[in-house]
Amino acid sequence: MKTCELCGAEIPENLKVCSRCGFEFQKEIRRDSRDRALLERNAGASVEEVRRDLRDRQAKLTAYMENLAAKSLAAEELSSLMDESLTYLQIPLVLGVEDELRLDGGEKEFVGLVTRCLGNADSLNGGPVGTAGTYIKLSNALQSLGETETAMLMIDKALLINPRDRAAQFGKAKLLFYAKRYDAAKKCLEKLIAAGDDDNARYLSELIEQLIGY
Repeated sequence: MKTCELCGAEIPENLKVCSRCGFEFQKEIRRDSRDRALLERNAGASVEEVRRDLRDRQAKLTAYMENLAAKSLAAEELSSLMDESLTYLQIPLVLGVEDELRLDGGEKEFVGLVTRCLGNADSLNGGPVGTAGTYIKLSNALQSLGETETAMLMIDKALLINPRDRAAQFGKAKLLFYAKRYDAAKKCLEKLIAAGDDDNARYLSELIEQLIGY
């Protein structure tokens, strides 16, 4: 038997489609969104070459951020630094249901460092200092690391900045889905679909309908 990663049902090994929710098991080997983003934004370079450059930049950013507590930065300056930190990691603004991020050990530590610095800055500022995109990208990274509660906190901050941000709305729906809060996720998706065509939202909505039977 094997476990469906979407609905948790126990399925015979020989089945390619979950009999409960319809998940296709061959999709377990999912595309790496970050590799795709790397190649799209660095034409002519290999993933390995770009990652080597990112590691060099990460070392410089890490050294700066570790000394952040001793520096006095305006909220705008700090926001710019956080955006740069997440952009250089090539974390996409929107992750589809089947997308995944693969972060190595050093990158995981760096995401943790960004999360702590941003959290401290938000507390001192009395509210979010980053852009909506800052919190969405950080939420995607945290979700990939299994830190669902903190990922949800980041999405809520993005929606506080811009309640109509479609990437943030989909990110919240996806987090609710993985938390098995299907009704709440479906309400988020219905708003997205009503506001315009959205393949990711429609696909996730159909999965939820199969799971809850309507």
